Parts: sequence; structure tokens; C-alpha cells
Amino acid sequence: MISFPNPATLFVCLLFASCGATAAEIQVKNSGDTPLAKAIASANAGDILVLAPGIYHEQVRLEKQLTLRGEPGAIIDGTTPLEAEWSAASGMDKVYVASFSKRPEGLLVDGKFIAEIRLDRAEKSGEWHWQTLLVKGPSLGGFKHIRALWMYHPNEKKIYLRLEDGAAPDKATLSFTPSRNPLIEIAAAGVVVEGLTLRGGSEAIVLGEGAKDSVIRRCKVTSYENTGIALTGGASSCTVEDCDITRGAFEEWRATTENRRENYEIWKIHKDVGKYDRVGIELIRAGTNNRILRNHLDRTFDGICLGDSSTESLDKPLIDPNHGRGTEIAENIIENTRDSGIELGVGCIDVNVHHNTLRHTHGGLRFKLPRIGPVFIHHNHLIDGTPFNVWFSMDSSPAEGYIYHNTITGGSDAAFVYSSFNAKRDFATPKWHILNNLILQVKDGFFDQRKGTPPRDFTESHNITTDDPSAAIGAGLDLSTYRQGKPLPGCEPGYFKAKAPDAGSGQ
Repeated sequence: MISFPNPATLFVCLLFASCGATAAEIQVKNSGDTPLAKAIASANAGDILVLAPGIYHEQVRLEKQLTLRGEPGAIIDGTTPLEAEWSAASGMDKVYVASFSKRPEGLLVDGKFIAEIRLDRAEKSGEWHWQTLLVKGPSLGGFKHIRALWMYHPNEKKIYLRLEDGAAPDKATLSFTPSRNPLIEIAAAGVVVEGLTLRGGSEAIVLGEGAKDSVIRRCKVTSYENTGIALTGGASSCTVEDCDITRGAFEEWRATTENRRENYEIWKIHKDVGKYDRVGIELIRAGTNNRILRNHLDRTFDGICLGDSSTESLDKPLIDPNHGRGTEIAENIIENTRDSGIELGVGCIDVNVHHNTLRHTHGGLRFKLPRIGPVFIHHNHLIDGTPFNVWFSMDSSPAEGYIYHNTITGGSDAAFVYSSFNAKRDFATPKWHILNNLILQVKDGFFDQRKGTPPRDFTESHNITTDDPSAAIGAGLDLSTYRQGKPLPGCEPGYFKAKAPDAGSGQ
């Protein structure tokens, strides 16, 4: 292990290391100004930068093949203390105001992000006007779930803030995220980021243009404002594995049948008057063959999303049909999401989603009109989704798709739903096949068609709807030759030993 006390020595020693046969392993200590950025600038391709314990208030961009390895306690933090002079807002009980020259990207109390109201989305009079929300909170739940709110007024150049119980801001520990830049941006092939804790950034990690064969592993994202980990700009053959991700929000909610309308107000705060979605792992205009494996996402807004909001209608052409092609999403645990657990859209060519667990999600497994396929959804377990388990939305889906050997347990609505279509078509999901699924103790049974959606037109077979798990034994269809004589993924010859496979995921 090599230790460098200052940047000058670091540079000299790196030059020496570059002359050797092997890459250098360089200890980066949290001392001085931007030690990580300086180490990255001085390192040679292939070097390993080991971050010593400490808090690094930096944002870095990797444009060469490097490994960033965090020792326990190595934290990259995107926040800075908020110093402001607060006064009571005129005519607004328990609301405080302070001058601030530029809108923060996020505002935190005790290290947790406060829900933001956007002025341009909350000017309509009524219960959801920004002044009413800051004083009273949402009409049903008040500040029971959304514990605090803030808004930046761009014309006045002021922050309006309502803390929990109307507490005075000058007695609170406040910080803010000043920059939209990610804490770590990857723009090179072969980059590895492992063992780091990331917090307080607008985005924690972005794998963008130039990222290929890069790996994010065993990282903890303990708070973020917009996106936890994003794959975009054609990033290809990258892997995100064994990470823990939460949004670190100053709000509390889980999908439940109790107080359902009241709970729904958290969704409305963000979607109707706030910043829309905040995805844990997002693939938007990503390249091919990316893998999202064995991650744990808890209390994010959305869990894992493959899609593009600009193409959520069949009337809008895909930017590139191959965006997201060959994506694998497997063995992740996603729970307590404010919206969808997993969302799939765009071309969805050769996408494989399997062996995931979705628990207490508001939006379950959602399809936003996959266009082409084939897409394979299998051996997943959905538990207590409220209101949705598996649903097709936004528009009809012409893709070739297979949903098979999944178990859906509990939840307040049907296992499969058509809902919230924004266009009228004469078809819905004609190339989709729903097979060998176990629907266990689901309140509204197998299928529900909501108002304004086309007639049900998928192929279905050997799905078991029951309150008795033993009904699934031997009740499935052999899928080892189902697709033109070839097996569906996970159903290769010999995948069951009895006369017929069991329905459900086997989880």
C-alpha cells in the first residue's frame, strides 16, 4: 500500500508507478482541498484509488479506466450547510422565509431531503396552491406523512420553508445540494466503483456517454434528490450489483390498504406539484447489455426503470429502438416505493426481468407500452402491492412479451390490470403471453380492466388464482418448447422433475 501525504508527492509517485509493469494502488486521504479530484487527475489508466475513511465533499468525473474503492467510512457528500437569515413569512403560520440567490437543487433537514413544491406547478388556487400547502400540508394527511415542505420563489429569490411541527429553521440542522452534477460521473470504459457511501447529491452516480464494461458494486446510496444511479448516453455492458439505495427523504409512507387516499398524497406532492419521479436505478437512453443485479432498493420513489418519458405514446417514435436492448434486471429486492417497483418501456428488445422481489410497492411492475420485445418477465415475487401488482398503462403495447412463473401474493387490486391508457386503440397487448403464474390471496383476482382501455387480448394459460398455495403443485404448462419450439428463459429442458411444472415463481 502506497501513501502520499500531499498532491505534489502523489504526482511524482504516480509517474514512478506508471513506469512499472503493474497498476498502482493509491491511498487517497481526506485532507486538503478536493483530494479525490486531484488523485484522479494524476492517476494513470488502470490505477486503483483507495479512499480512506472520511467525508469527501466533491463531485468527480472519470474519463479513464480507474477503480475507486472505498474503505468502510469513506463517504462522498454533495451537500453544504445552509446559512441564511430566517424570518416568519407574512400571513403564513409556521412558515419561514429567507433570501437565497439561487435555487438549491435540494434542501435537507438532519441529512434528509425535504419534499419540494415547484412554484410553476402550484399556482392554481385551492387546496394545492403552494401557500396553502406550506401552511396546512395536503388536505387529508396534513404533515403526518409529508413532514416538511419547501419552495423556492425565483422572482423573490427566497426560500419558503415549513418544518415539522412548525419548528424554527434557525434551530434546525439544515443543508442543501448546490449542484445538479452527479457525485460521480463515469465517461470511460472499464471503470469500477466499489464500497463507497454516497449521499446528498442530485444524482449519486451517472454512467453516461463513453461508459462501457464499467461496474458499480457494493455501494450505498443513503440519500439523493433526483436519481440514485443512472445509466444513460449509450452506456453499455455495465453492471450495477449488490448496492443499497434509498432516497433518504424526510417523509414516511408504505403501500397499504389503510388510509389509502391519505397515503396517496405523498405521490401527489411529488407528481402534481413537485419534481416528478425520483428513480433508484434508471436506464434512460442507455445502450445494450446492461445488468442490474442483487440490489436492495427501499423507500425510493420508483425502484428500477427502463424507459423514456418522451416516448410514452405510440404516436411518438422511439429515439432508438435499441436503447436498453439486452438489459437484465435480476435478484433485486425492491420495497416501500412511492410509485412503481419496476417500470419497462421503449423497445424492450431481449429484456430479461427475473427472480426479483417487489414488496409493498405502490405501482408494482408497470409496463409503459414496450414496443418490440421479446421481453421476458419470470420467477418474480410480488407481495402486497397497493394498489397495483402488474399493470399495463399509458398506451397499448405491441411488443412480444412473456409473463410466466411469477407469484403474486396479496394486494388490494387484481393481479393484472389495464389502466390509465391515454389513447384509444383497437388492441391492447395482443402479443403478450401470461402463463403459469400463481395469484395467491389477491383481493380482486386475476384481471381487472379499467375504464377507457381496450378489450383484453393477451394469451393466457395455466394461471392459478387461489387462497391455497398447494393448488400450484403440478398445475403449470411445460414451457421448454413454448416459443417456436425453443424454451423461454429459465425454462430449459429439465427445469421441472414431476409430470408438469408448478405454477408460480417457486419463491
